[in-house]
Amino acid sequence: MTRARWIALGLVAVLSVLAQAFGPHPPYARWWDLVPGSYALFGFLGCVAIVVVSKRLGKAVLQRPEGYYDDA
Repeated sequence: MTRARWIALGLVAVLSVLAQAFGPHPPYARWWDLVPGSYALFGFLGCVAIVVVSKRLGKAVLQRPEGYYDDA
């Protein structure tokens, strides 16, 4: 990615956390609603979990041994 895209991505991330922290809020239903950026962190950790699980599942189920097709 170019430097301008990284800067734009960082700016969007900072602005989204600030909007959640200082924007209007409905009454709090859960304790994590009080933590600024909690949903952004939850989404990030969810994406990391998806990547880690899919890589391990792919290696366990989809990948074949190196000489798999040579044993014909």
